[in-house]
Amino acid sequence: MPRIKYAKLLNDIKCCDIFTFKFLEGKVGRAYAKLLLHKLRKRGEVVELMKGVYTSKKSPYMIAKALPRSYIGLGTAAFLHGMWEQVPNVIVLSPLVSKVVKGGERTIAGFKVILRKISEEMFFGYELLYLEELEGWVRVSDPEKTLIDMAYFDSPYLDEVLKRADVNRDKLKRYLESIRRRRVRGWRRVYNAIFELI
Repeated sequence: MPRIKYAKLLNDIKCCDIFTFKFLEGKVGRAYAKLLLHKLRKRGEVVELMKGVYTSKKSPYMIAKALPRSYIGLGTAAFLHGMWEQVPNVIVLSPLVSKVVKGGERTIAGFKVILRKISEEMFFGYELLYLEELEGWVRVSDPEKTLIDMAYFDSPYLDEVLKRADVNRDKLKRYLESIRRRRVRGWRRVYNAIFELI
């Protein structure tokens, strides 16, 4: 099929944040959608974020847009909030890991991305943060929830991050009370790890 025929579709793909194989299939048919994706990926024009979901943006943070009910967390969030100087791997937390998408390590746009499961009871405390490289907004755990997640996942870098943490103590108390009320396993350990900030 002539490239000119699908010039608008190709332009739409480049302009949108994410698109799916099903979207392409609906526009050009299954066989041509497979061929088109193969060629675009080979030329490095699109990146697969997860099975059947793609983006033309070369950023690992796009995975948080592709996976609903997820946010950037742990060391990555600490870095984005200026609480840590290390540039970590991109870590995404979601209750949908292992249900919708396989957890663990993957490479997106040449960057290492780690998908970790978090319980429904711990899925809260995120905000939208504007990232220049995306020219858009992405869900990132707020500073208070970042500390709680780091304590919850027993991060070896928590002490380092605590030294630079600038958090709202009242909000931190509310979050800790929330996980206590929800009977989140390990809430006492989390409380004790960040007790000095309260």
